[in-house]
Amino acid sequence: MHLTGRSIALAFSAGGLLVALTACAATGGQTVNQPGEFTGKIVGPLEFGQPGEGAGLKAYGLELAAPLKLDDKAECGEQTTSVLAVESASVAVHVGKTVVLRATPYCRVSRSGKYHLKDVSVR
Repeated sequence: MHLTGRSIALAFSAGGLLVALTACAATGGQTVNQPGEFTGKIVGPLEFGQPGEGAGLKAYGLELAAPLKLDDKAECGEQTTSVLAVESASVAVHVGKTVVLRATPYCRVSRSGKYHLKDVSVR
């Protein structure tokens, strides 16, 4: 195989793009407290948090196809999750179905100390 300057540059460009896409996939490319789209299967209702201590929450969940890393750089810190609590009963009709949600992920310290989805709408 004979490599020219152009083919080497193209290989580095493609490699850089792959690294950028991999980094985005690993972090989920999602910012906490900013609306975004989330695809997954609606499950539940599930118990989140510590119900025995009065800090639990019963909600539907969005089961993601791949783990998502979120970090608010504050109380919840960095967490990787496969299921996000959905703070909307309107998703009940979609249990067992894969949906795309437009929602805002945020840290719910008072109930679970985990990331939840608020301001939810089904697309």
